[in-house]
Amino acid sequence: MNHLKIFLITLLSTFSFSQVPSFTVRYFDAKPFQQDEIVDKFDNHYKDVEFNSGGIYLERLQRGNTLGTHRIVFFGDAENWGMKEGQKEENENWLFWRNVNDHVESWGDAYSGRILDYSGDVAPDHYGYVQIYELAVSDPEKFFAAHKEIVSQARILMEDRPVAFGTYDIGSPNGATHWVAVGYKGVDDNIVMKAKMDQELANEWKSYFKKRGDVLNAGNFDLRILRTYGSFN
Repeated sequence: MNHLKIFLITLLSTFSFSQVPSFTVRYFDAKPFQQDEIVDKFDNHYKDVEFNSGGIYLERLQRGNTLGTHRIVFFGDAENWGMKEGQKEENENWLFWRNVNDHVESWGDAYSGRILDYSGDVAPDHYGYVQIYELAVSDPEKFFAAHKEIVSQARILMEDRPVAFGTYDIGSPNGATHWVAVGYKGVDDNIVMKAKMDQELANEWKSYFKKRGDVLNAGNFDLRILRTYGSFN
């Protein structure tokens, strides 16, 4: 329970350091076969809730370099975060988190950062499947320019699939400073799209790797968005 209290205090103080789109993500291990109960708790608490900006994603982790079974992503305007006034009483929020905690084996690490760029005609939860790449970037300006260029070059091939890019400002998973998130229709679509881009954008990718500067790949993983509350837009 102490870990839960620390998490909530951290969350409530996170969205006060800037005026750009920001996020806090918290990883956790759910108790075996308790996902449905956790989803029900979130639905009962957040259904019909209005946010000042942004919202919450509840996600199930799948493959790749990450610890935990699930994660919660809180996102929105850093200076206009949270539920609108009067949506929930303080005791309702504490009771909700206490009840969720009953279905959690352990709480993992938390990280906060900014969302610097977004490309695509749909929100991240449109398809519900996302792959996230975590990177240690030596020259952020150079990397950002290369990232924008390759995303633009791949847009026709990617159609409306979303691509997001941002920073880790508090915490550094596996030494990562930045992240890239790409939405797909599913794991099969992910693999097929990679094969197409390797074939049709071979020269563009070579240019990207030359232009982005020194980058260490800190790992990658995929996930399913189980629930969305609020709006990414």
